[in-house]
Amino acid sequence: MSVVLDGRETTDKVMGEVAAEVEALKARGVTPGLAIVLTGDDKNSARYVGLKKKRAEEVGIYAELYHLEQTTDKELVALIHRLNDDPKIHGIMVQLPLAEGLSELKAVDAIAPEKDVDGLSPNTLGRVLMGEDCFPPAGIEAIMELLRRYGINPNRKHWVIVGSSNFLSKPLAAYVMNLSSNVTQVDEGCPHIAKRIKDADVISTEIQKKHFVKADMVKEGVIIIDNGNTYEGKKVYGDVDPEVYEKASAYTPVPGGTGPMLIAMLLKATVKAASL
Repeated sequence: MSVVLDGRETTDKVMGEVAAEVEALKARGVTPGLAIVLTGDDKNSARYVGLKKKRAEEVGIYAELYHLEQTTDKELVALIHRLNDDPKIHGIMVQLPLAEGLSELKAVDAIAPEKDVDGLSPNTLGRVLMGEDCFPPAGIEAIMELLRRYGINPNRKHWVIVGSSNFLSKPLAAYVMNLSSNVTQVDEGCPHIAKRIKDADVISTEIQKKHFVKADMVKEGVIIIDNGNTYEGKKVYGDVDPEVYEKASAYTPVPGGTGPMLIAMLLKATVKAASL
């Protein structure tokens, strides 16, 4: 029977642990601080960062939200530099995508590595590639936390990573390489994608294509990490057809898999940064 990697249940456990760690830090005179930077006027992004701030405050983290509806690269970088120098702030996250016309690279490159709790800067991604200590992207932390909680060893397996984003799939490929695992990275346009997926012990998808991965594309006992989300009205669908679950040894559902874990991992990293 397949094991469901329940992100909602795991998130509740992690948040409880984070709250306890915050209390312990406060007893030592340290209040973890998180700065969240949002650009533009996208309502969905505004709701999401508002939720991040709310969740941070629920576990006792001091949170500041900077919403720059209109700004320039120069002004955004200047704000990030000020936050780098602010002793109250231990973690900085910049909500992506940025408003149209702004440089993502300039923004994330401005974040000090010791405060890059969302794992977005080139410095951090270089450290991920080299297997050095850092704050990996929250999506990677969510995947690894779920596997650890359910007793699944990610090492020495053949991972097939379907996707090519800078904030998850590319750094995940680098991270997994440092687990002594084989890695194949493909995108939906690869003519041999079905064969590549069939060889996988672990499949991580992130292509936002409803039920792209079918049951006949995977082998028995595969581990499925579905990071896709395609919305049709109010319903959300993953990249993996639910029929695949019958062949999987473990899988993340959509919704309720890695998604709920992302904020928890951001807050966990903020607490870690405050404790260093």
